[in-house]
Amino acid sequence: MVGDKTAESGQRLRSSDDQLRFGVFYIDGCAARMKGNIDEALKLFTECKRIDPASAAVKYELARIYHETGVSDQALLNAKGAAYADPKNEWYQLLLIDCYNALKQYNQSIKLRENLVKNFPLRNEFKEDLAIQYSVMGYYDKSLKIYEDLEKQYGINEQIILNKTRLFKNQKKYKDAEAELLRLSISNPEEPRFYSYLADFYIEHNELEKARNMYDRILAIEPNNPVVNLALHDYYSAQGKTAEAFEYLKKAFMNPDLDVITKEAILISFYKKSQDAVYRTNGYELAKIMIKVHPLTPEANAIYADYLLLDRKIKEAGEYYYKSAINEKGNYRAWEQLIKIDYELSNFDSLEKHSAKAIELFPSQPLVYFYNGIANIQIRNFKKATQSLKDGIEFVSDNKAQMLDFYSSLGDAYNYSKEFEKSDKAFEDALKIDTDNTFVLNQYSYFLSLRKENLDKAEKLSKKANELQPGNRSYMDTYGWILFQQKKFSEAEEWLHNAAKLGPDNANILEHYGDVLYKQNKTVEAVKQWEKAKAIGGNSEELNKKIKEKKLND
Repeated sequence: MVGDKTAESGQRLRSSDDQLRFGVFYIDGCAARMKGNIDEALKLFTECKRIDPASAAVKYELARIYHETGVSDQALLNAKGAAYADPKNEWYQLLLIDCYNALKQYNQSIKLRENLVKNFPLRNEFKEDLAIQYSVMGYYDKSLKIYEDLEKQYGINEQIILNKTRLFKNQKKYKDAEAELLRLSISNPEEPRFYSYLADFYIEHNELEKARNMYDRILAIEPNNPVVNLALHDYYSAQGKTAEAFEYLKKAFMNPDLDVITKEAILISFYKKSQDAVYRTNGYELAKIMIKVHPLTPEANAIYADYLLLDRKIKEAGEYYYKSAINEKGNYRAWEQLIKIDYELSNFDSLEKHSAKAIELFPSQPLVYFYNGIANIQIRNFKKATQSLKDGIEFVSDNKAQMLDFYSSLGDAYNYSKEFEKSDKAFEDALKIDTDNTFVLNQYSYFLSLRKENLDKAEKLSKKANELQPGNRSYMDTYGWILFQQKKFSEAEEWLHNAAKLGPDNANILEHYGDVLYKQNKTVEAVKQWEKAKAIGGNSEELNKKIKEKKLND
């Protein structure tokens, strides 16, 4: 039957149309697979197989696709067809081996590897692969025999020795494993890497003095070997000798050959334990060494900035976050930290500049839009503020707290740009998220009072804020000011008097208190409060006029 099908296939392919179609489909299938269009490739190769069911090349391509997509039964079926059709094609055999291994049919894959070794006796990589599979299956003697044969060909070879050592360790033949590693070290007494294998072996078996001897040999060859210094840090740490351990760690950090990523990982581990004074102090010292050895790397600058923040050296930390961000513009964390420091230090010009750059670099991160909006509010670019906040809110998802911050800030920005209807809408949206948010309740009600609009609503919102957070001088001031706007001067005086007692350093509160005193015909006391407000920084034209004229102009 197989012969009949092959003959039939041959007859069909004698058709020039079939040959042409087969060639086009095959080439297009290869192109589709290379582009990652797996479904299209599968469709085209399936059509090729329909035209010529005996094509080993097509079966190979189909097997590759099925194997890569996890359709193991179809992969094996097609791989068998390709491999049996052309037993001398190593690629077909290797794919069939992979398919057997995927189905955990290891005995079948071993037979194929044995055939590869027979068919390609000069290909030592096939022998090595067979030795590895023997070892995986527990055929240690067969695996060892291959390595010994390879060793006769190559002589003492590092990789072969390591493979033999692994074999012996799997069999718990530790003396044999040690003997192999000793052979390797004797073969080249000036190669420190060979002693490191022995040191690791001795550490595994808790033979610490032997391990230490190996480290000494390495240091005799390479006194500043950073890997050994790291190992000695671990060695002394295991014995509880923390001071000696740390000295070796410092030596490792002083060596520029120890990569930055390793140093960063160590410093991060210290940082996570920084609540412990020893880890905090030692981490800070290592961070200083790292920034000295690698002054331009973003990792060194960022981690040093982290440690500076632990000491509340905020301004200095910002300088190093900036260096990190500029040297690696894709480092979002450095930009975020830099922006937060700008905000904490009230450096709003820098905040606007840095957050605008971060928007360019990270256009889907809502936080950078938020801080850009805040910065523009503070520097009175209200149109830019509203645009940034509107843009950023589109990227907020499943974060109610962040959404609330955006709406609240939009309420501020719209208010300052005198788009009052939009401002009220933004505050209402914020309160839909959290009806008890005292900051929003206070801010919204205060803006309404300044406009003398919807004062009944403002009074309710402000009263709720004070009930939720009693004793807050700003909230008390807002409520007193709303009562003032409602001409409830007696009640307003009580609230503003209490706010002024809690806020003798707040010029705005003192000015409001002076205003209500004036309305209560307490002119002398009113002027006294206005003068206090001016003395602590109040300097508006309106305040100065009140003091000069000793009266309040409605």
